[in-house]
Amino acid sequence: MGNRSYGTLLMGSIRDYLGLMQYKIVALLVMSAIAGFAIAYAGAPGALQAILLLAIAITASSAGGELLNKILEIDLDRQMKRTSRRASVTGRVDARIAVAYGLSLAALGVIAAYAIDMLAAVMVLLGLVFYIIVYTLLLKRRSRLNIVIGGLAGSFCVWAGVAAASGTVTLPGFLLGLVVLFWIPGHIWSFAMKYRSDYHGAGVPMLTAVAKARNGALAIALFNIAMALVSLSLVLFLGIYYAAIIAIPMAIVLYLSAKTIMEDKAAWTLFKFSSVYLAFVFIGILVAVLV
Repeated sequence: MGNRSYGTLLMGSIRDYLGLMQYKIVALLVMSAIAGFAIAYAGAPGALQAILLLAIAITASSAGGELLNKILEIDLDRQMKRTSRRASVTGRVDARIAVAYGLSLAALGVIAAYAIDMLAAVMVLLGLVFYIIVYTLLLKRRSRLNIVIGGLAGSFCVWAGVAAASGTVTLPGFLLGLVVLFWIPGHIWSFAMKYRSDYHGAGVPMLTAVAKARNGALAIALFNIAMALVSLSLVLFLGIYYAAIIAIPMAIVLYLSAKTIMEDKAAWTLFKFSSVYLAFVFIGILVAVLV
């Protein structure tokens, strides 16, 4: 085994696993669930405990889902220059152990959500089903609109938070889920425009990798406009503080969307800023609820 201990071979490095779990994405999903909780919270007791369990549920289920996704896509990742050095591809992480970890984390996420509310657990489970089965296994390799339906996995994180706060899905909570649903295609398609050759090489029909650049940019703009309109509708429930916080980031997203139509290189800037925009939406919700 050389200089590597048996434990290292068995477990892999923490850094390798964190990389496969896409911890930045997980953090954004946790924020989305907490924002969902905040927008639906009506003063019921036990909020801190519920938020803690919710954070555990979304962290565990999202990380587990990412691990399973990376193992299921080893063949695709091997063909893409961008992902060819992932620990799952090179063998630094053992696939069987990663699957065991992924399933265990996914189960922990559902159990933690069930400890709050049955509907919250159902939402977490549906998020996993849409990400692993609907998106990864059924749609990603077959449909150029794969991420439109697969994006529901992100919405279910929001709705898990809504259900954890209220035991149901409220109208503002439902609308927040739609914000995430419309955000995901624009975000992923902006990314895919930069890595068109990777997606082509792996045979993944992501819309902006297979369509003409201008048509892809128009699709991104349409989804971002829809996202902006639904984001604005939340002003009716959240008021002026929320509106003030999201106004400038929204204007920037729409400007970058228009710029991408004229110049597809702007898609990379749009990709990076779109996550910032979504974070501002979540922060705006928290500020509006707490002030």
